[in-house]
Amino acid sequence: MKNQTVNIKHTDELPQLCPIKSSIAFCLNQLRHAHISFLNLGNIIICPEQKIVMIFKGKCLSHIEKIRPFS
Repeated sequence: MKNQTVNIKHTDELPQLCPIKSSIAFCLNQLRHAHISFLNLGNIIICPEQKIVMIFKGKCLSHIEKIRPFS
């Protein structure tokens, strides 16, 4: 199978890439493979271009939240 580059611009596509209950390592590998910029803060991964925060409990993805602008 050939590796394909995936460019994700929309926030709806990120949950397909990293489903709930995925491990931190799996999500990090998926983000790298898709060439998505991210900031790994341990149990929190921030994807600024997609405006998404991924929150992990233990080592599994608990939920994904959209980043809202400050008012």
